[in-house]
Amino acid sequence: MLRIFRPVILIATVASALTTPPASAATVSLDSVLVLTMVRNPELRVAGREVEAARARLRQARSLDAPSVSYDVGKLGLGGDPGERESSLRLSQSLPFPSQRSRTVRVAEAGVALAEALRESSELRIRRDTTRAYRLLQADFLNLRALDNLRSVAVDLEEMVRVRIGTGGARYLDLLRLRAERVSLANDLIESERALQEHRQSLHALMAMPGDDPLAPADSLAFIPLPDSLLSYLGEAIRSRPALKAARLELERERAGVASAKAGRLPSTDVSVGLDWMPGFDRPGWGGEVALQLPFMPWTDRRGRVEEAEAVKGAAEAKLLAAERSLEATVRNAFTAVRSAERQLASFEGALLADAEDAMRAATQNYRTGQIDGLELFDTLRSYRTIQIEHVRALLNYELARTDLFTAE
Repeated sequence: MLRIFRPVILIATVASALTTPPASAATVSLDSVLVLTMVRNPELRVAGREVEAARARLRQARSLDAPSVSYDVGKLGLGGDPGERESSLRLSQSLPFPSQRSRTVRVAEAGVALAEALRESSELRIRRDTTRAYRLLQADFLNLRALDNLRSVAVDLEEMVRVRIGTGGARYLDLLRLRAERVSLANDLIESERALQEHRQSLHALMAMPGDDPLAPADSLAFIPLPDSLLSYLGEAIRSRPALKAARLELERERAGVASAKAGRLPSTDVSVGLDWMPGFDRPGWGGEVALQLPFMPWTDRRGRVEEAEAVKGAAEAKLLAAERSLEATVRNAFTAVRSAERQLASFEGALLADAEDAMRAATQNYRTGQIDGLELFDTLRSYRTIQIEHVRALLNYELARTDLFTAE
């Protein structure tokens, strides 16, 4: 029972968090965001409605055409006794050839399966877009934190240089350089805040939530090495990706459509039964009629329908081939991107980040004691800034590549 209500509880928790006062941003996890998006995203609602429409078409295919009731009367306007006029009441029903109906039903069944696969594809695409938006938001917060720390460092260094200028131990040019660096950091902070708002709006749109609600990721970017090989991801993608499944089902539907079009050349019947009133008889008699349609005649449109169905089937075969090649290329490119990002992160996750911290502390101490000049201090600060920002970028690229790999279509 808890498993059934867990998504509901999670959605309620996220919705409650998103309605908190704007003084502090609501923190939500990726799982919470995904659950809420899968429930509220309007594109997924559209896909669900299309599945319902396909199921309704299946019910239509399993049904017969509506019967008709007709009343005929003759010799009107010729005078005479009304009792001598002939009349009849008929109930008519169209009865297709047995194989025609079964093949039409197969086409509709394939349409339902195709609509369900397209809905799964939409869900995977929305999951990918939501995950990417969440990762971008995580990177924005990391960038803001790193830039804010760097600005604090620049302010402290600027104050230290100002003191040394008063004692004659530094040049005014050193102060100008640090001021310029602080202004550059402030501009980067403004750009990062703008990017944060854009990515937050994108995530709000996917979640179908108000765009002015604050939102912050509950966790941060982390490097988790990819364990499996390319062949395993390729095999899993070929087996499970809904876009490829949809291409296969589309081909299956078009093949059923060809069979249905060919069955449409078989004769069908219209059967009617009813009462006939004849002059001179007190009681009506029973009457009936059987009409046979001949769609196989060369002047009918059935041959053109078969040719159209064959052409559509050929197009579906080409789409399936293109989907297979596109999926393989996408998985290979995503896997290559993941491995490249892993190599980039390896340098950061090793000694580079720690060395940058040590270098910044050593440069500050050496400048304070007069062992290095302002230019060397400034270069150390710029290098420290570059390493911090590039590390966040490498983490983001790695997470985005992982997302693309797990959701490739």
